[in-house]
Amino acid sequence: TISEEKTLNISLLLEGLYEGPGTMRKAQGASGAQYPGTVADQVTVELHEAGNYGNVVYAASNVDLNINGTAGLTIPAALNGSYYITIRHRNSLETVSSDPVSFISGVITYGFDQPLQVYGGNLKLIPTGEYAIFGGDVNQDGAVDTADMTPVDNDTGNYSSGYLVTDVNGDGIVDTGDMTIVDNNAAGFTGAVTP
Repeated sequence: TISEEKTLNISLLLEGLYEGPGTMRKAQGASGAQYPGTVADQVTVELHEAGNYGNVVYAASNVDLNINGTAGLTIPAALNGSYYITIRHRNSLETVSSDPVSFISGVITYGFDQPLQVYGGNLKLIPTGEYAIFGGDVNQDGAVDTADMTPVDNDTGNYSSGYLVTDVNGDGIVDTGDMTIVDNNAAGFTGAVTP
């Protein structure tokens, strides 16, 4: 029988949740970890047409991303072309595979862990030598700038807590730790780089 589904395995680290080599913290909500088990946070995975990046051929939201940076999802077997893989996260920059990835096989594995693997090399070098997806795009407009600082600043002033997009480092509290990530990436004119 022909399988109705394929498996896509991805790996990536999020700057905001980065804890140490190959590890992320679990995003916190108002009363502890937001997700059970080894899940750090959730991401959306999109497949974009190779010849027309603006055309999303498939999207899966609420994909569990583990603390070790791995995530797996099933996709329809009918998707057997080559597609750009795009990762979206609630307060990180949209990040895209460097080239269209072939989905001809039943299991596809792709790592967003080296600049050569990511469109425009758009990853943050962490002091440990690893690379992570830039954090701080709180309003999801494709740039880390004052439009992201303002909501973080407001929530900091209101002592906001919980699973909020303004909680860039995922510790459950909006404070200077979140502002620092936004501020540093804004100073570097950090933005999404897409085909």
